[in-house]
Amino acid sequence: HLDELEDQLKSIMLRRLKDEVLDLPEKTYVDDYVDMLPKQAVIYKEIKADIKANIDKIEIAPNPLAEMIRLRQATGYTGILSSDIECSSKLDRMEELVEDAVKNKKKVIVFSNWTQITDVAYKKLLDKGFVGQMITGDTKDEIRQLIVDAFQTSKYEDFIIGTTGAMGTGITLTAGTVVIFLDHPWSRALYEQ
Repeated sequence: HLDELEDQLKSIMLRRLKDEVLDLPEKTYVDDYVDMLPKQAVIYKEIKADIKANIDKIEIAPNPLAEMIRLRQATGYTGILSSDIECSSKLDRMEELVEDAVKNKKKVIVFSNWTQITDVAYKKLLDKGFVGQMITGDTKDEIRQLIVDAFQTSKYEDFIIGTTGAMGTGITLTAGTVVIFLDHPWSRALYEQ
């Protein structure tokens, strides 16, 4: 009875698209390719070699697709995979981008798929003197809205950082004018959201 339901909802529901009610500037997309640091490249190559060596041993080796996640993590922050080598060219570049945005009085939104990366990125930005908030899956619902409100209204908040899963939907972050994806979600639909 979809037709009947649609008729009933028309009288109580109003849907407007952003472009109908807001005068927003066009989005500018910039792909910023960053080379791995030498130590990062070593870890990446080790993981890649291990995957290749065990590709035919699926029944005894970890799932090759799961192992591909490790490659992505190595390009994000090696500390996820190694306690000896903790570095990231992406996080170094993120610092530069946030610094540039804050100098131009812009607020920054930073996304990553992994809490281990958002934790390190958040600490790096705080250590550089930036003021910001973080939302992950561990953030309680009652705190989440307070964090969003602080980012949206406070002129002192420089950034908000979070995982794509926790911050990707259901949160209004219109105060942010610069968005940084430290890594892309697996799904294009999640990225577009």
